[in-house]
Amino acid sequence: MPRWGWKFGPKHCCYYIAESVPREQVEAKLKETLSKALKGHSWTNPWGVKHTEIVVENEVVGTIWEDVDLSNLSLGAYWVGPWGIKAELVKDGRIVGMIWLKP
Repeated sequence: MPRWGWKFGPKHCCYYIAESVPREQVEAKLKETLSKALKGHSWTNPWGVKHTEIVVENEVVGTIWEDVDLSNLSLGAYWVGPWGIKAELVKDGRIVGMIWLKP
C-alpha cells in the first residue's frame, strides 16, 4: 500500500517509494560519492545563506549550506525515487546540505 504525505506522491512526481534500499548500502554509496566530490561554485541567496555546490565528475550532485569538510559528513534521512536517492548531509547532528546519489 503506498504511503502519502510531503515525502510521498504519485509515481514519477515528487517522492515515491519505489523500493527499499538498506541504510548501510546508502551510507556506503554516500562515502564513495563524497570521496570523489569537490566543492564547486558558491553563492549567497537573498536571505544571506551561502550555498556551495557539491561536484562529482563535472556534475553538480548536491549543495551544502555551511563551510564543512565533505569527508566529515554523515547520512541523515534519505528518500528513494525514480531518479536516485536524495539524502540529507549531517554534521554534528545538524543538516548542512543535500545530495543526490545514483543507485
